[in-house]
Amino acid sequence: MVRLITTLSILLPLLLSGVVCAADDGQDSIAGMIEKTTPLRTHSLAAPYVDSDLQNRWWDFGGNAIINTNKHVRLTQDRPSEKGWLWSRMPLSVSNWQIDVEFKVDGKAHNMFGDGFAMWITKDRAQEGPVFGSVDYFTGLGIFFDTYANSRHSYQWPRITSMLGDGKTKYDHDHDNEANELAGCSENFRRQGDTPTKARLTYIKGRTLQLKLQTKYVNDWKLCFETPVDLPESPYIGFTAATGDVSDNHDVVAINTFSATLRPQYRTDQVPLAADAKSQGRSGMGRPSPKSSSGGGAAGWFLFILKGIGILAFIAFAIAAFRTYNAQKKQKRHW
Repeated sequence: MVRLITTLSILLPLLLSGVVCAADDGQDSIAGMIEKTTPLRTHSLAAPYVDSDLQNRWWDFGGNAIINTNKHVRLTQDRPSEKGWLWSRMPLSVSNWQIDVEFKVDGKAHNMFGDGFAMWITKDRAQEGPVFGSVDYFTGLGIFFDTYANSRHSYQWPRITSMLGDGKTKYDHDHDNEANELAGCSENFRRQGDTPTKARLTYIKGRTLQLKLQTKYVNDWKLCFETPVDLPESPYIGFTAATGDVSDNHDVVAINTFSATLRPQYRTDQVPLAADAKSQGRSGMGRPSPKSSSGGGAAGWFLFILKGIGILAFIAFAIAAFRTYNAQKKQKRHW
């Protein structure tokens, strides 16, 4: 009996530690939904960026953008008053997708620099304007990698913010669009040395939008935000940047876009969005902002099932051990 108790005391912490590890993995609610990803050539971009005619079949670029065929698409140079843009020619027609972007923001200045660049998932394309080089009153999603604060805030800078434009709401430059922020986080993505700075934007239609960042170490992805949102159908992908009195180099190094195939249990059972997204949860590393309730629900069910399996396994083992102990005790009686 002493041996049985000793064995159970060893196995029980192992089972509990497995449940704890599963809880940590469950924080990324999207990872468990996706079965596989398929590259989309029409919405991806890599060196040398252009063909022999200095054009790209799938992307347009303009403004002050410069192509370095060995390195990057430079949206703006480290000069004042520049605007540059890069837009997909075709709309993104898949429902669920993932976009990996390698970028670099750098310049000569150490204290005063700006303004930053934007990533767009919108109905319109290739229109210059005052919002990081693109048009205001946009329809769709804007994600702003902002390096210059126009007013004081309780959180740190640089900052990544997002906004879901309805075509009627103006971007608030004076207050860094704080009132219209959908979700965001504070993260220093500027001048990160040899580590490639990357952003991974994943969208599951009818469920959630997630942004992850790689800024310090390779393959060390950090959650910036996750929020329920419903994006326009067939949007264009765009990247724009702008400089004012302060400046920076804003480079797009590579874009890899994938169609995401969901696991069978997530393909038809779409969870409706929250009625008021801004009242839910917190973002990954910033002020209060929405978080996907459906993603948390999926992770909760997964943990519940895993705990149940662990408990059943523990009970089965205890019963087997008890039967073995009784059998050994009966044999001793016959001796």
